[in-house]
Amino acid sequence: MKKHLVLLTILIGNLIAVSAQSLEWLLTDENPDIVWEVKPQADEKASGFEISKPNYKFSQAVEAPVPGVVFSAYVAAGLVPDPNVGNNIHQVDEALFNRPFWYRTTFNTPKKLQSGERVWLHFDNTNRYADFYFNGRKLSGTDSSTRDVSGHMIRSKFDVTEWLNLNGSNAIAVLITDADQKKTRNAEGSFGVAASPTYLSAASWDWMPYVPGRLAGITGKAYLRIVRDVRMEDPHIRSQLESNDIAYLSVSSKISNDADQEQEVKVSGTIQPGNIRFTKSIKVPANNSSVIYFERKDFEELIVHKPNLWWPNGYGEPNLYTCELVCEQGGQISDEKTIKFGIREYSYQFVPNAAGWPVMNFYINGQKIFLKGGNWGMSEYLLRCSDEEYEQKIQLHKDMNYNMIRLWTGCVTDDVFYDYCDQYGIMVWDDFWLYVAYNDIVDYEDFKRNALDKIRRLRNHPSIALWCGANETRPKPELDAYLRTIVASEDHNDRMYKSSSNQDGLSGSGWWGNRSPKDHFENSGSNLAWNKPPYPYGSDRGYGLRTEIGTATFPTFESVREFIPKKSWWPLPTDEELKDDDDNVWNKHYFGKEASNANPIAYKTAVNTQYGTSDNLEEFCAKAQFLNIEVMKGMYEAWNDKMWHDASGLLIWMSQSAYPSFVWQTYDYYHDATGAYWGAKMACEPLHIQWNSSTNSVKVINTTAKSLEGALASVKVYDLHGHIIEAYSQNASINVLASNNVEAFQIPFSTDEHNSALQFIRLELHAVDGNLIAENFYWRNANNDDNYTDLQNISAVSLDVKLLDKKQSDDQRTFQIQVQNKSNKPAFGNRLRLAHAKSKARILPIIASDNYFTLMPNESRIVTIQFDATASMDAVDVLIKQYTHQEEKKLTIR
Repeated sequence: MKKHLVLLTILIGNLIAVSAQSLEWLLTDENPDIVWEVKPQADEKASGFEISKPNYKFSQAVEAPVPGVVFSAYVAAGLVPDPNVGNNIHQVDEALFNRPFWYRTTFNTPKKLQSGERVWLHFDNTNRYADFYFNGRKLSGTDSSTRDVSGHMIRSKFDVTEWLNLNGSNAIAVLITDADQKKTRNAEGSFGVAASPTYLSAASWDWMPYVPGRLAGITGKAYLRIVRDVRMEDPHIRSQLESNDIAYLSVSSKISNDADQEQEVKVSGTIQPGNIRFTKSIKVPANNSSVIYFERKDFEELIVHKPNLWWPNGYGEPNLYTCELVCEQGGQISDEKTIKFGIREYSYQFVPNAAGWPVMNFYINGQKIFLKGGNWGMSEYLLRCSDEEYEQKIQLHKDMNYNMIRLWTGCVTDDVFYDYCDQYGIMVWDDFWLYVAYNDIVDYEDFKRNALDKIRRLRNHPSIALWCGANETRPKPELDAYLRTIVASEDHNDRMYKSSSNQDGLSGSGWWGNRSPKDHFENSGSNLAWNKPPYPYGSDRGYGLRTEIGTATFPTFESVREFIPKKSWWPLPTDEELKDDDDNVWNKHYFGKEASNANPIAYKTAVNTQYGTSDNLEEFCAKAQFLNIEVMKGMYEAWNDKMWHDASGLLIWMSQSAYPSFVWQTYDYYHDATGAYWGAKMACEPLHIQWNSSTNSVKVINTTAKSLEGALASVKVYDLHGHIIEAYSQNASINVLASNNVEAFQIPFSTDEHNSALQFIRLELHAVDGNLIAENFYWRNANNDDNYTDLQNISAVSLDVKLLDKKQSDDQRTFQIQVQNKSNKPAFGNRLRLAHAKSKARILPIIASDNYFTLMPNESRIVTIQFDATASMDAVDVLIKQYTHQEEKKLTIR
């Protein structure tokens, strides 16, 4: 996987950007010269004035990651046991972390300052309260004030030029104070009301544990920025479409003048591709600011013909432009900015369904978009997600054919997340920090300042498709009005502001818990709608746009053994323990009482009754993957089936795993793809063929911007032994309009028994030239719905696995593997896995074209697998496991 530099600047030694006049210098872990330490305020009696002196030394401090949180520093130092494992995090004394901590670092001035240059100290995020000191002086508030910055996503910056030691060491001290509520795990009180804006799940949810310290820390980038007296702040680049052939651009920026006299400032811009150039001068008063505007009425160059539009995944390429802005004062470059942006235009319609209720429809660049995606609760429960890991996560979402991620309660505060969503064509539904009972907060002004800064900071990202006020409720009127106003004033309503995540044109939330595909095809019900009168659900109404629906999802055995201690592997908890037991280690990882919404009892029962009881954890995990495939695919396909006949999209709860658990995930915490991943990837493919298990209708789904013409849809049905049941074979030539669906035929299933009750369905979609576009595969029981226990009776067959091709670069390794079934029996549910040949450790993540696939007699499958070259440059084992049989090593690739 190619690594893309998402910082706007390039690491050169310890510098991250150097031009003739400006420089940025990281004060984070990416800079090897920077080491932060953290220590409880209670254990360090000195004041911030003393601690921030260059010659001051902490005693018995802990090295701290920045960006990061206090608790993670202690984890990294080995001072608390691995919180991922067992119930370790629940044994930590939270009182040790739920108190103020000092952060401290030192640095040498990175370059010799030129006359007129200024040095600014920047912090992108601090959580929850912060006081800043530098070289023995207080930067924030007053000398006696505390909790000066009430932040979560608010940026802090300070001009430190006057106090900088040019030829020696400089010191920074930051006092971080945690949020007010939930000082202990079991404390009463509304954490969200007292703490917002913050990471609302930090005090625990039904998918991540209570984090000691509640994620207090320096949670964003810290850096120095060297500019002259005049600087640009929050440049904004807008695009509007006259048509998809003509785009109007406008550029604006706040220009701040820190000099004691008025400055005449020239700002020049270059946009690529297209070599679009523009220049303008303005006067900025002393110690004040002005806003400069570039618009098409003055600059015809900003009328772009045949623009390269930004499209979401599946509908086109996510084309990006780069704007270089240069600010000059007195003939010298004072500041420079580089902004990535995309030319696109969002719009929205509310269309009545069969019951007359409105359904929200999304459009981009005039094209109606069927939403497919998932919710993120957090990037990682201890905020340890690196830039590289963000890219992996977004690539996995693209590979699942998703086009949207919803950031539940504004849970991600790292700009790099948005950078990769821009790059890979993933739209973002972006919430603010309010949830149901927490739709009010203690300090409105704190919330407003953070919300304003969030919009200004992120508005250039083409991926942001909607701003949302609150999760499953509406903000209190004052907050709602404020958010609506700043979206209008700061983002020009280029994206909609919507008060609620599941009402007002949306179809509620849920269900949570596994339900059979047939249930989803026959009823759109939600168990969290809260509409009065009740929202109308049925087989032809109520699907709408659903922003949450989810199920328990067991990871693979290779992952479960990473976080569940071996002594607890088997047996699984009883139904009574799943319902009532607080202390069971399974419950601590959300297979039990803490995740009752996921209905773990029903999940365990479904695996055992549908696929057969197991003798050990490894067998149960393997069978669970097939339930995961079936349930996840069924949810998306039920919405596909009703596309534009009520349904306009589905976002599952959740697509991203922030903590090792058994719920709400596609790939797991370790980036191993569960069966749910493969079910989602299949159901969400842009051109897709699917079977309705309720009506036996076969439909072709087109979620692209191009019509499909003259395609051939076909079905073959096999018995358990791999024999074709000819009576059920069908085919039809079909045309499908862009972003639409059409029924090809119905499979003429009868009540007559044909060889075996358990049957396999293979659907194929071929282009007019005969090339395979898409295929799909199901298993069914003709006599007893959801009973697949006969799959256990399929004997293992000999599979021939060979390497067809391999490619290797500095960034990525790619294998093309052929798997062939040379027998006269089916080879069901083949799972491919890669491992290091020497250590036997698994290689993750991988991007594969297929997995958990079935080969009928004498069939073969070509699978392409890609992975980051840094994961392994040595020999790789290819392993394959047939359903209910032992895994075998088939190939070693060197």
